[in-house]
Amino acid sequence: MGYQGSSAVVGKTAAVGAVSMTTDNLMNKGQGPREQVVNVVFDLGNVLVRWDPVAIVRSVIDGPGAVRLAEHLFTHHDWIEVDRGTLTLEQAAERAIERTEVDDAIIHAAYAAVAPSLQTLPESVALLESLHQQGHTLYALSNMGQVSADYLERQAGFWRYFKAVAISSRLGLVKPEPEIFHAMLTQFGLAASDCLFIDDSKENVQAALALGLDAFVFQDAEQCRGELQARGLLGA
Repeated sequence: MGYQGSSAVVGKTAAVGAVSMTTDNLMNKGQGPREQVVNVVFDLGNVLVRWDPVAIVRSVIDGPGAVRLAEHLFTHHDWIEVDRGTLTLEQAAERAIERTEVDDAIIHAAYAAVAPSLQTLPESVALLESLHQQGHTLYALSNMGQVSADYLERQAGFWRYFKAVAISSRLGLVKPEPEIFHAMLTQFGLAASDCLFIDDSKENVQAALALGLDAFVFQDAEQCRGELQARGLLGA
């Protein structure tokens, strides 16, 4: 999960391939609804659980420096490596301490606050439950560090709705790299054309579309419900 700053989505590498899609195209079902979709793949952060780096830092230090510290911690390349599984939170904390003048205890506390901050988004989970009740096969594909993934696996009640979950830090790959989509499809035994992918990142959606998945950018639960209804996956 990356921190979305003012200029770009950070915590994710550049979009894969030359996919010429406007934001409006991506919001409106990419290449159009596909009624044959039988597998729905969800991102987690800012789709099913809250992801707010500034709020995380403010839970530790509530002051004007919170935004800047959030950028230092969650827009740095090291955070991508936490998502990739090549750095532990402890290693990332030590490196952050070396490059900033922030007190050690604050850095460690901010990183420790990440997993508990991933609170369920009830309206989104209600959609997940509805899809499950209607017999659709559900999966998750998320950029997430091991500690956060383990926390959600233990604590999140919605986890039981997934047939399987692919986590970046367990695969050593991150979205929007095409390899992580290929790994997910291979691991789960899925065909790209039979999958719908839902993510809050335009870059990740572009990557999925380029590989033959149906996909759209998640904005909120109401918009997501409309996209699902347009594909015949949920009733009106």
